[in-house]
Amino acid sequence: MKAFWWLTGATAVSTAGNTFLYLAVPWALIHTTTSNLLAVLAMAALTAPYLAAPFLGAFIDRHDRRITFVAGDLTQAGAVAVIPLMLALGQVGAVFVALCVAGLAKVVSDLSNDYGLIPSLVPRDRIDQAASWFSSAQLVARFSGPALAGVTIATVGTTWALLIDSATFLVTCCAVYFVPRTAPGSRESSITTMLRAGIAYFRSRPDLRRLTAALALYNLGAGALEPTLLTVGARQWSWSSTALGIAVSAGAVAASIGAAASPLLRAGGPRASRGHQGRHRRIGIWLAIIAAGACCLLVSVPLGVVAGFCLLCFGEGGVNAATMAYRQQEIPPELSGRVNAVIRTFITGAVPVSALLLGMTASLTGSLQVFFPVAITAVLAVVVWNLRAERSAAPAPAQPVAVAERTAL
Repeated sequence: MKAFWWLTGATAVSTAGNTFLYLAVPWALIHTTTSNLLAVLAMAALTAPYLAAPFLGAFIDRHDRRITFVAGDLTQAGAVAVIPLMLALGQVGAVFVALCVAGLAKVVSDLSNDYGLIPSLVPRDRIDQAASWFSSAQLVARFSGPALAGVTIATVGTTWALLIDSATFLVTCCAVYFVPRTAPGSRESSITTMLRAGIAYFRSRPDLRRLTAALALYNLGAGALEPTLLTVGARQWSWSSTALGIAVSAGAVAASIGAAASPLLRAGGPRASRGHQGRHRRIGIWLAIIAAGACCLLVSVPLGVVAGFCLLCFGEGGVNAATMAYRQQEIPPELSGRVNAVIRTFITGAVPVSALLLGMTASLTGSLQVFFPVAITAVLAVVVWNLRAERSAAPAPAQPVAVAERTAL
């Protein structure tokens, strides 16, 4: 468990640094270009590379997860470091290219860490609790990051904020030396064959398909919520960068509490709560909390919008921890990179569309008009998750697909 805590702590430092990027780039683009759309589309540039995630998942499964994790973080460090230079030169297009490169590297880093390294460092019967601890630590970093980023930007500007973010990736690279070597997959199989095996397993699991559909639908409306809130706060409410950083931090505090509380939420009796159907019910409850928070965003009072944002983040923290543990438990380790890459392609691939959608509504006046897509997709996500037509009583067995993959090697 010592390696788990080293990696969790280092990843939290990097996560706190990444909030500098999420706050500094939209803030710089608002003041450089005066375009609300470009500021929100910065999130799209970071998340669009997830559309290539299935191919990257097969690559990850072929190599030691430590190597792919370090490669991803070093690439992110370099990409973020050049953004201040591009902003100084007025090369907005180059800024978006650097964001795309950072996003591509983040795919590799996140999949290697969340579903490769972390599950290998804890006993299987403690995965639920470990997922909660890990998610909570990252969310604590997210709430400390924006407030610190807001103060940093207000004091020394966006350049230093981005350089600090770049430096934090070196911390995670050093922490990997405390992590035992992981067994890479066989390289005798082609990327195409490995990718087919991952897709086949995903298609054999109705529960994973339904989970993916619900979360992707939610992200379609809320994937770019934070930069939209920042844009509305800066342009319509005339809030300072410090005030906006504190608002985002409050949401992250709520998300951290939700993640910590996730395994404590009982969905049935103690035994049922730890079982397959218990995890299903737990995810449904957290999605309902998210929907309630999304509906609160429609009020006309800025502080009411922030309160709704915090409630939504509380639900997000819970559902993130619950779904991470669910996927770590249910997906075989030899398929984790590919299957989770397919899942994330849909879930995170919806964020660029959300950025485009909210980028257009951010120019409207009034919370109802701006945040209506968030509320409607959050409610629809609850409906999709609770559709009984696709509900399966138990997960499909993992062994046949894994055997088929080994036969194809």
